[in-house]
Amino acid sequence: MKSLFLRLLVSMWLTMTVLGAVFAVIHAYSFQPDATQRWRRVSSRTTELRALQALDCTRTAQKKGDGSDESCKEILEPLDARDPRIAIYKDGIRIMGGDLDGAADIESVARASRGPSLQTVGERELSALYLANALDGPYVVVSAQRKPSGWLFFFVPETLPLRLLTIAIVTGAVAFFLARYLSRPLRTLRAATQRLAAGDLSVRVEPDLAGADNESLALGHEMDRMAERIEGLLDAQRRLLRDVSHELRTPLARLNLALELVRRKSPPEAETALARIELEAQRLDTMIGELLTLSRLEAGVGMETPNRIDLRAVVEALVADIGLEAEKNGSRVELQAGDASIDGNEELIRRAVENILRNAVRYTEPGTSVDVKLGPHGEHGAIAIVIRDHGPGVPEEALPKIFEPFYRVADDRARKSGGTGIGLAIAERAVKLHEGTVVAKNAAAGGLEVTILLPSSRDGATASE
Repeated sequence: MKSLFLRLLVSMWLTMTVLGAVFAVIHAYSFQPDATQRWRRVSSRTTELRALQALDCTRTAQKKGDGSDESCKEILEPLDARDPRIAIYKDGIRIMGGDLDGAADIESVARASRGPSLQTVGERELSALYLANALDGPYVVVSAQRKPSGWLFFFVPETLPLRLLTIAIVTGAVAFFLARYLSRPLRTLRAATQRLAAGDLSVRVEPDLAGADNESLALGHEMDRMAERIEGLLDAQRRLLRDVSHELRTPLARLNLALELVRRKSPPEAETALARIELEAQRLDTMIGELLTLSRLEAGVGMETPNRIDLRAVVEALVADIGLEAEKNGSRVELQAGDASIDGNEELIRRAVENILRNAVRYTEPGTSVDVKLGPHGEHGAIAIVIRDHGPGVPEEALPKIFEPFYRVADDRARKSGGTGIGLAIAERAVKLHEGTVVAKNAAAGGLEVTILLPSSRDGATASE
């Protein structure tokens, strides 16, 4: 059990359940088993004493002849809603107390049996006491009060299993909410780290940890500082690349101009060296252009006004152009496409597919094909563009890194093939701007397979075989 939430839940639940069970067992076996009967005995004794007090008060008042017997009747009046109402009968005639429903019947029963009697009338209990030796008795005292509370039954030993079950349910609910509350800061931190790992450097957790413990707040504060630092460093890196790329354009243009001037005046034997300089200048110009494109993509430029894109037309045009280059290398590009369209930036999508397709043509073995498939994916209207070559593939540990700028699996081979190490990074950023994903994996029969997944557009992406 590695989940902190489950550990907290189980530990608190068991602790509270065990403590509650111990107290329940102790209370069950220390509680009087005849609690209800005992309560009735106490109530009957209290009623008897009040009746005797009222009768004694009345007899004393009659002897004095001062008419104070009215105050004696107050002794029988209930003090509150829980106190019983009392009536005193002699020879079947009520001589003191209020008129109680059903009192005459139970009085006759008690007088006939010369003993106590008990009846239930609705939510009340009527009890009758036969006082044979009271003053100038006999008297019958009738009292009416609520039935004994049912909660008394809950504490007898016979209900111990019910109590244990109740304790387990209540403590389980309390433990669940406590564990959820205590683990909430960690869930918040985990969600933030996942977003941070996915590239969202703007995530901050300290506002979401309001009310958490001091340790979690301190951890959240340090995490926010780390995210701010990383975001600042990456922003500085992007600005540096963008600024350097802009600054290199001017001297590069001068270099090309100087190269043309030198070529006009140089002897023929210098042409090989000049051609080499021109090739490297072109590569440098291409790299600068791709760096500027990458900077714009990372800044989110290009998706301000999305348009409807016919993906099939875009892919077919790229396959036709790059297919000619593949034929020069002894390979071919084969396309299997259905109709598909989304909303987005056509130039960005074209660059993404072109970079991945050119990379596949560059590394596929002579005599093999680069297979391109375009069609629907899954049940949510997503569109997949799958590009698979028949080359050497990529080491498994390098697959997550091939979309990073300037990353090369084999540095020498990549340079000889003319790659700059930025094309796949541009493709990944362009697809990400369309809220899509790019996934690379090694095909089972060899070669690299790259899948571009584009989600449904706002108007609904469409795709058909």
